[in-house]
Amino acid sequence: MIKYNSKVKLHYSISTIDDIVFESTFDKQPVNITIGSGIIPQKLELTLYGLSPDSEQTITLKPCDAFGDRDSKKTQNIDISTFPDNKMIKKGNVIEIDLKEKDGKVTSTFAMIKDINNDKVLLDLNHPLAGIEIKFKVKIIKIYD
Repeated sequence: MIKYNSKVKLHYSISTIDDIVFESTFDKQPVNITIGSGIIPQKLELTLYGLSPDSEQTITLKPCDAFGDRDSKKTQNIDISTFPDNKMIKKGNVIEIDLKEKDGKVTSTFAMIKDINNDKVLLDLNHPLAGIEIKFKVKIIKIYD
C-alpha cells in the first residue's frame, strides 16, 4: 500500500475534464517516483496514498485541489530585448525563465507568453492548468517497499 516515501512505478495522465491530455505516460514507459519527493504536485500525490499494485483510479480535481486558481497578479511585462532569441517570442508559447525571489534566490519556472505589445512581452506565470478542473488518472504497476 502506498504511503509517504514509498517507491512506486506507475502510469499517470493529467487531462482536462474534456479529455484534452496535458501529460501522460500511458503511451510510454511507466515512471518511478518516490512519494514525497515533489516529482508530481503534492495535491495529486496525496490521491495515491493507500493504493496497491494493480490499482487504477481516475479522479476529478477542482483547480484549488490541483494546480491552483488563476492569480491575475502573476503576470509580468518584460522588455523584449531580454529574450536571447526572438524566434521564441510567440503568443501562446510556454517558456522557461529564471525568477529572482525576494531573498535573492533564483528559481526556474515556466511562463506563457500572453501578449506582445511593441517592445514589451506580457508573461503569465500561472501554471498552464491553473484555474482548470482536471482529471488525474493513475495505474499503479509496482510498489518497491
